[in-house]
Amino acid sequence: MKISRNKIYAAIAIVAVLVIAFCWGGGFAKGSPSSDLDNKTSVETAQKAATDGAVKADTETKSAIGTTTGAVETEKSAEAAKATASAVKVDQKAVAYSESKGMKIDKSTGKDKYQTDPVPEGKPIPVEPGTANITKTAKTCTMSIECKTILDNMDNLNKEKVELVPENGVIMPPTTVTFYEGESVFNLLQRETKKNKIHMEFVNTPIYNSAYIEGINNLYEFDCGELSGWMYKVNGWFPNYGCSRYVIKQGDVIEWIYTCDLGRDIGGGFNEQ
Repeated sequence: MKISRNKIYAAIAIVAVLVIAFCWGGGFAKGSPSSDLDNKTSVETAQKAATDGAVKADTETKSAIGTTTGAVETEKSAEAAKATASAVKVDQKAVAYSESKGMKIDKSTGKDKYQTDPVPEGKPIPVEPGTANITKTAKTCTMSIECKTILDNMDNLNKEKVELVPENGVIMPPTTVTFYEGESVFNLLQRETKKNKIHMEFVNTPIYNSAYIEGINNLYEFDCGELSGWMYKVNGWFPNYGCSRYVIKQGDVIEWIYTCDLGRDIGGGFNEQ
């Protein structure tokens, strides 16, 4: 009986040693099924977090792109609206009048095919060179040429041109001249400057379908500043189209005037001749 009791005590001691060893080792060893499951769960959790982060970042990026695109489209729309408003900002009364007289106005630009604005009501409509019927019927009008504005801007005048400016600024005083029915202001200028031995130089400008007067009496555009040049006026109005498109009528008063400030110093805006 003593032996059996010792065996029982020995067995109990062995079990106690095993329990203590197990607890000291911290449960399952690393690499055990339970540890692998924990590791797998951690990996899956990290992957899910990364995926969620990527989705969120992608959503935010798309949102930012959408916002930028929207801003760009809004800006484009604003510019388009501005351009449209600018295109239609024309004198509708002048358009109606010009079209009633045969002038073809492009609705998108508010001008004709030669970049001419509608003509104010009551003013002559431009006639294309070569289409006017010039007859042998003689009529009269008045024409003059002056450069008085240069006298107030001598400091800006090309020094080589000083002696070309008359003391009173008058190159040709108001003179009654003869023209033929159907002739243009340009036709008359050509003939009268040649007749009076006054220098005149011009160039044809296809885009405006008209002649452009570069110089008279050897005084050219830009000779008295970057805004200087020749303009013409008929019956007190500065036409908004070239001189070879303006058909003269009996009694017209035609003035050729040199401007030093884009027409502002002679009472009109700058128009193509």
